[in-house]
Amino acid sequence: MRSSCAGKALQGLEVSVLACVGTVSKQTWALEATQTPPKLETDTDNTYNRLSFYLEQLADCLPRLTHLLYWVADGYYAKRQVFDLFTGYNRHLITRLRMDADLYYLWDKARQAGQKGRTRLYEGKVCFDNLDRWQSAGVHPVHESVSLYTQVLYSKRFRRKLRVVLLLHKPSQKYVLLASSDTNQAAIEVAFYYHLRYQIELLFRDAKQFTGLTHCQARSDVKLDYHLNASLSTLNVARLMLLADESLHKSMNALVRRLTSRRIWETIYQELSLAGLVELNQIDSLSCQFWHRKAA
Repeated sequence: MRSSCAGKALQGLEVSVLACVGTVSKQTWALEATQTPPKLETDTDNTYNRLSFYLEQLADCLPRLTHLLYWVADGYYAKRQVFDLFTGYNRHLITRLRMDADLYYLWDKARQAGQKGRTRLYEGKVCFDNLDRWQSAGVHPVHESVSLYTQVLYSKRFRRKLRVVLLLHKPSQKYVLLASSDTNQAAIEVAFYYHLRYQIELLFRDAKQFTGLTHCQARSDVKLDYHLNASLSTLNVARLMLLADESLHKSMNALVRRLTSRRIWETIYQELSLAGLVELNQIDSLSCQFWHRKAA
């Protein structure tokens, strides 16, 4: 992100956004945005780092978002502190794991008569070249060339059981690992929810192009916070307007052109005379709103 103080883009200076995505409509709504403080270390123990900042943001919002059960994040959030935070609020995290994740099969054999000591927790380390012990879960709900395999596995790093879903691309035989803290969740749902995560990128695209997300030059934390959330809130309102008017074809460009033409029309008629009042709901008067309109 660009720093107004340094006059250039700085690494680590970014906007962290929490958003809600509709599983049916795929509509995305911004919930909260804040700028990451500069000069934070990425992975430093016993210090305040980027992960600490993200955990504070989540801990501040989770108590107020009680109806959102499943949360999706990229691989950066695949950390034990993040899993513990969501578990503490009775929520579930879906994220991406490393391709060489340290996972183990669960021990499911019965305890033998006369056996001493505690029952084993897991049986052996998972080898992703052999999927004989994995359950086939069909194909990806969006990408037909991707097959799904799933298994409930134990992670020593996260100290918990996870619903792990392996997405295997048939032509290239490459795979991706997804994990959910809800061990009872269906594999196809895990894959679909993670696929919806990309919709948040469309928020950044529209906010940058139409609502001035990157146009603020303030330095105060309060002013930056206000600008970021005002920009994304304006985008939320614009998306509601698009849903209410099918003639706009869900095009932000068409909406901006209509509102711009309407403002020009109002300005022209206000300058005609001191008493130049026109009914805004008249069809003839509203026709100029469609000047310079392009197809979506």
